[in-house]
Amino acid sequence: MSTQRERDIYADRRTNPRKKTNAVGKVMLNDNITLLDCTILDLSDGGAKLEFGSRQVLPRSFILQLHTGSVVRCEVRWAKDNFFGVRFLGDDEE
Repeated sequence: MSTQRERDIYADRRTNPRKKTNAVGKVMLNDNITLLDCTILDLSDGGAKLEFGSRQVLPRSFILQLHTGSVVRCEVRWAKDNFFGVRFLGDDEE
Protein backbone atom coordinates (compact mmCIF):
# COMPACT_ATOMS: atom_id res chain seq x y z
CA MET A 1 0.00 0.00 0.00
CA SER A 2 1.46 3.37 -0.99
CA THR A 3 1.69 6.32 1.34
CA GLN A 4 0.49 9.85 0.64
CA ARG A 5 4.12 10.98 0.24
CA GLU A 6 4.78 8.36 -2.47
CA ARG A 7 1.66 9.42 -4.38
CA ASP A 8 2.74 13.08 -4.23
CA ILE A 9 6.00 12.25 -6.03
CA TYR A 10 3.98 11.38 -9.13
CA ALA A 11 1.37 14.13 -8.77
CA ASP A 12 0.66 16.38 -11.72
CA ARG A 13 1.99 19.74 -10.56
CA ARG A 14 0.84 21.83 -13.53
CA THR A 15 -1.06 24.97 -12.64
CA ASN A 16 -3.09 24.76 -15.87
CA PRO A 17 -4.74 21.44 -16.80
CA ARG A 18 -3.78 20.08 -20.22
CA LYS A 19 -6.21 18.84 -22.83
CA LYS A 20 -5.29 16.15 -25.35
CA THR A 21 -5.21 17.65 -28.84
CA ASN A 22 -3.15 15.56 -31.29
CA ALA A 23 -2.91 18.69 -33.47
CA VAL A 24 -0.27 19.71 -36.01
CA GLY A 25 2.26 22.37 -35.04
CA LYS A 26 5.48 23.89 -36.34
CA VAL A 27 8.61 24.85 -34.45
CA MET A 28 10.13 27.96 -36.01
CA LEU A 29 13.93 28.34 -35.75
CA ASN A 30 16.64 30.56 -37.24
CA ASP A 31 14.41 33.62 -37.71
CA ASN A 32 11.66 31.37 -39.14
CA ILE A 33 13.94 29.98 -41.87
CA THR A 34 13.83 26.47 -40.39
CA LEU A 35 10.43 24.87 -39.71
CA LEU A 36 10.10 21.54 -37.89
CA ASP A 37 6.77 19.73 -38.02
CA CYS A 38 5.53 18.35 -34.73
CA THR A 39 2.40 16.97 -33.16
CA ILE A 40 0.96 18.84 -30.21
CA LEU A 41 -0.14 15.94 -28.00
CA ASP A 42 -1.64 18.07 -25.27
CA LEU A 43 -2.10 21.76 -24.64
CA SER A 44 -2.90 24.13 -21.77
CA ASP A 45 -2.86 27.85 -21.21
CA GLY A 46 0.67 27.49 -19.84
CA GLY A 47 2.37 24.94 -22.10
CA ALA A 48 2.26 21.85 -24.29
CA LYS A 49 3.69 18.41 -24.93
CA LEU A 50 5.22 18.04 -28.38
CA GLU A 51 6.17 14.95 -30.37
CA PHE A 52 8.52 14.91 -33.36
CA GLY A 53 8.89 12.22 -36.03
CA SER A 54 12.49 11.67 -34.91
CA ARG A 55 14.84 12.86 -32.18
CA GLN A 56 15.50 16.59 -32.29
CA VAL A 57 17.88 19.01 -30.66
CA LEU A 58 16.04 22.22 -29.86
CA PRO A 59 17.30 25.48 -28.40
CA ARG A 60 16.18 26.41 -24.88
CA SER A 61 13.57 28.77 -26.32
CA PHE A 62 11.83 28.94 -29.69
CA ILE A 63 8.61 29.94 -31.44
CA LEU A 64 5.79 27.40 -31.81
CA GLN A 65 3.07 27.87 -34.40
CA LEU A 66 -0.12 26.26 -33.13
CA HIS A 67 -2.72 24.50 -35.28
CA THR A 68 -4.86 27.66 -34.97
CA GLY A 69 -2.15 29.71 -36.72
CA SER A 70 -1.22 31.67 -33.61
CA VAL A 71 2.40 31.68 -32.45
CA VAL A 72 3.79 31.45 -28.93
CA ARG A 73 7.29 31.69 -27.50
CA CYS A 74 8.25 28.51 -25.65
CA GLU A 75 10.86 27.33 -23.20
CA VAL A 76 11.87 23.67 -23.11
CA ARG A 77 11.15 22.25 -19.63
CA TRP A 78 12.00 18.60 -20.35
CA ALA A 79 12.91 16.32 -23.26
CA LYS A 80 12.93 12.57 -23.71
CA ASP A 81 13.56 10.84 -27.04
CA ASN A 82 11.35 12.67 -29.54
CA PHE A 83 9.05 14.23 -26.90
CA PHE A 84 9.34 17.72 -25.40
CA GLY A 85 7.47 19.50 -22.65
CA VAL A 86 7.35 23.25 -23.15
CA ARG A 87 6.19 26.21 -21.12
CA PHE A 88 4.73 29.22 -22.89
CA LEU A 89 6.68 32.42 -22.18
CA GLY A 90 5.10 35.76 -21.47
CA ASP A 91 6.01 38.91 -23.37
CA ASP A 92 8.28 40.04 -20.53
CA GLU A 93 10.22 36.75 -20.28
CA GLU A 94 13.38 35.82 -22.16
